[in-house]
Amino acid sequence: MSPKIDIFALIIFLGTMQGFFLSIFFLSKNNRQYRPNKFLGLFLISVSLISLDILLSYTDFMFRVIYFVNETEPFNFLLGPLIYLYIATKLYEQNERKAWLHFLPAIFYFVYMHIFEDYSYAEKYNAHISAYHPEMESMISQGAEPQDPLFLRKFINELTILSMLFYSALSIYRLVSTRQKESPDQKRKKLYSLLWFDISIFTFILLIVIFVKINYRNDLGDYIIISAVAVFIYMLSFLIVRNSVFFQKSQYDRKYSKSALDEGMKDQILAKLQHILISEKLYRNSSVSLLYLAKRTHCTPNHLSQIINERLQKTLPELLADYRIADAQKILMDPGYASETIEGIALAVGYNSKSTFNKVFKKITGQTPSQFRLTSTKK
Repeated sequence: MSPKIDIFALIIFLGTMQGFFLSIFFLSKNNRQYRPNKFLGLFLISVSLISLDILLSYTDFMFRVIYFVNETEPFNFLLGPLIYLYIATKLYEQNERKAWLHFLPAIFYFVYMHIFEDYSYAEKYNAHISAYHPEMESMISQGAEPQDPLFLRKFINELTILSMLFYSALSIYRLVSTRQKESPDQKRKKLYSLLWFDISIFTFILLIVIFVKINYRNDLGDYIIISAVAVFIYMLSFLIVRNSVFFQKSQYDRKYSKSALDEGMKDQILAKLQHILISEKLYRNSSVSLLYLAKRTHCTPNHLSQIINERLQKTLPELLADYRIADAQKILMDPGYASETIEGIALAVGYNSKSTFNKVFKKITGQTPSQFRLTSTKK
C-alpha cells in the first residue's frame, strides 16, 4: 500500500518531531533539576510517542512496522497524571512525594495488555486494519485470539477520556484552591495565567477527543486530535522562545551574575516562601531568620536573599515588616480586639518592642497604630 502524504501528515510529523525536541530540552541535565520540567518533559514524550503511532497509522507506514500497533496505548493513562503533576509542582504546595501512585493505571494497563495480547503478525495486522481500514479483509491467524477479560482494551477510548476528565478537574481544583489561599504579587499572577492557559489547552484537546470519538468510527478521526496536539506543541515552543533570555536586553544582574539559580527555580522558591509565611504565619515569630527560611525553602541563605531582592526589591526584614503591619492593621480594625493594647498587638505580630512597632507601622502606613485604630473605628 502506497503511503498517504497530505497536509495533516505534515502537521502531525512536524508536531511529533517538535515534541521530541522539546522533551529533550526539558529533560536536559540543567532543566530537569526544576521538578515541573521533568513532568512536562515526560508529558511531551508521551504525547510524541502517541503522535508517532497515529502518524504511522494515518500515512499507512504502520504496515511496515506492524509490531508497533497498539504499543503506545499505556501512554494514554500518563497524559492526565503528568499534566496534573506539572501544575501541582509548579504551584509549589507539596513535593508530590507519592507522585508514582498516579502512574499505576498506566503500569497496570501495560502489564495487562502484554499478558493477554497476541504478538503474532496476523493479529497485529488485523488490529490495525480494524481501526484504520475496516474495508480490508482480515488475515487468518493460527494462534488463539487475544483475550480481554476485563474489557479494558475494548473500552480504551472511554477509559482514556475518563482519565483525562478526572485529571482536568483535579488540576482546576488545585489551581482554584491554591489561588484562594494567597494574595499573589504580579509574578505569581503571571504564573496563574500560564497554568490556566495550560489547563485550558489540555481541556480543549479533551473536548476534541470526545467529539472525534463520538463522530468517527474506530480510530479514523485520530488525525484531527493529534493535529490539535501539534498546534499546542508549537504554541508551547513559541512561549518558550518568547520568554528566553536570548531576546531580553538585560541578560543578567551583575550583583548575582555567578548565581546557579535559573528563573524557574527562583519563582518556585519565592512562591514556597510566600506560602509558608502566609499559611503558617511565620512572620509572627520574632526570631524567624534568613537561615531558617532558607532551610524551609530548600536553598541557601544567599540564594534566598537574592530572590527576595530581585523579585520583590526588598530585604527579608522589609518583607517581614510588610506581613506584620498588614496583620496588625487587620487586628486594629477588628472590634473584637478593641481592648487589646498596642504593645500586645506588637508582640502578637512579631515585634518585641512597642517603639520599633510604632516606627515601622508609621513608615509603612503614614500613621501610628493608635491613629490608625482611631480613624478606622470612625469609618
